Amino acid sequence: MKKYLFLAGIQVMSALGLSAQTTKSDVPLQLLGTRSWIRVDLNDNQSNMVGAKVFWAKTNKKPQTANAVLADGAKRYYIQQVDPETTYYIWIESATGKSLAKGKAYTSKRWQLDSTELDEVQKNPSSRAVPLGMEVYWQDEFNDQLLNRNKWTTNYFSSLNYLNAKSRDEMLHDRLPQPAYTLNGSAINLYVNDTIPKRIFTEGGNQKISSIQTYDWKSNENLLDNSRGGYFEVKVRRNRQGNPKGTNTAFWFDSPGPDIRYYLQEGGEADGIQGIRPKGQLFEIDVFEYITAQFVIHGHVDSKGVFQRNLATHIAEGYEHVGQWVTHGVFWTPTSIKHYINGDLIKEYTNKHQIYAPNHFLNVFLGAYGSEGGVNMEVDYIRAYNWPLKDGNELPNPDFEGKAGLAPWEGEATVEAGSGEKGSQAVVLEPGQKIEQYVYLDPQRDFKLGYWSKGDKIRADIDDVTVVTGELSNLETWVSDQTKKGGKHELNFLTGREIHPNKKIVRIAFTNIGKEKAFLDNITLKKK
Repeated sequence: MKKYLFLAGIQVMSALGLSAQTTKSDVPLQLLGTRSWIRVDLNDNQSNMVGAKVFWAKTNKKPQTANAVLADGAKRYYIQQVDPETTYYIWIESATGKSLAKGKAYTSKRWQLDSTELDEVQKNPSSRAVPLGMEVYWQDEFNDQLLNRNKWTTNYFSSLNYLNAKSRDEMLHDRLPQPAYTLNGSAINLYVNDTIPKRIFTEGGNQKISSIQTYDWKSNENLLDNSRGGYFEVKVRRNRQGNPKGTNTAFWFDSPGPDIRYYLQEGGEADGIQGIRPKGQLFEIDVFEYITAQFVIHGHVDSKGVFQRNLATHIAEGYEHVGQWVTHGVFWTPTSIKHYINGDLIKEYTNKHQIYAPNHFLNVFLGAYGSEGGVNMEVDYIRAYNWPLKDGNELPNPDFEGKAGLAPWEGEATVEAGSGEKGSQAVVLEPGQKIEQYVYLDPQRDFKLGYWSKGDKIRADIDDVTVVTGELSNLETWVSDQTKKGGKHELNFLTGREIHPNKKIVRIAFTNIGKEKAFLDNITLKKK
């Protein structure tokens, strides 16, 4: 997030190497650098900016001639065709040559949370489905006039395209058809019609495709690390014109490349690629695809790589999707998948002995598909939320002070004020009660679990969790001594093996094995 400091009449903006500096009487200059453009924002406090000149260079030496002249009323300008990971110096002058502002921007290839976008969450709130206590960690409000290539690639490709030799060759040689879309400063409109894109995506198919995604197959670049899951929400409006073939408007998640090892099941092989996905784990989530907004979890693939059937699917009745703004959400945790429309929980898959959820990042897609007619999808925003983590602790809500009370801990315990360490809030465990939390951790890493407890005996259990089946394998168990005043405890453990770069699912559990109340507070889980 941008941080603003006001010192002796100087405004300084800094964000991952981005900076702008002006005097108090100047026009404030705010800059955002991406791999393909720099956004220059002018908050005009002067009466006349007509003909203002924009200069930029890679050195701190202003060019003699302006690179651009602002149109009448312009408050924002985009410097395009920039080199990535490069510092640019920017100067703004009035039409008469008076210096108005200057600054510098670094064209980072990494996205960043931007205060302008975060403000939109307050102005245009997400649905009530956002879990209480979660915070935005990635978003696109599509409020720019250009696509943010730090967040999206336009090279549409999925695991199901890999087995098509021609499509795979096009992907490897940068010949994939490019999407049709427009940005109007408040939304992106992805569309297909009789004119563009120029051709059907797959020879013999019936779909033109206009789609953006967060993973690039050729470069193996992941633009969104969502390997810890979270809550994802889009607000969209979908339409079709005529009677197009192959109509889809989709918000979906797919397993990444650079090959199809996640698509293939363990024991399966295609094109010399060995499958690594456990049977019963998903390789794709269609939050919606058809106009009916059918929710689908894909997973069954035979030993030769031929898709067989879904793992699960359902359709929500009573919602109008065509021509209407609708919010769609999916909540992905280490043990569950939950589906929401307009903030309503439609269906949840929470069986801890049939875990559909993956233990690795997924590629996120937004797209319109069809031919012989028009199909389009406007996207107001896409937002990803997760539990905030602090000071290297990998356990959310460690001190039970969050807005959500006990969550994301599960169990029958209650939260009580004044009973924790130093009089803070704590969890109260009656005899026999338990709380637990499943988390994604790095495999084969040494961790230290620390906690404060008071009252009767508490048993701490740390277990590796087998994907799909949820079978527990104990890593460490510790029973804390009974104490009336309260004390701290530490427990070291090593997480189990996993396929790189997958996460290991680990269960942390605390049980009151005594005969009186026990109190638990300030739980930390950190790498050693």
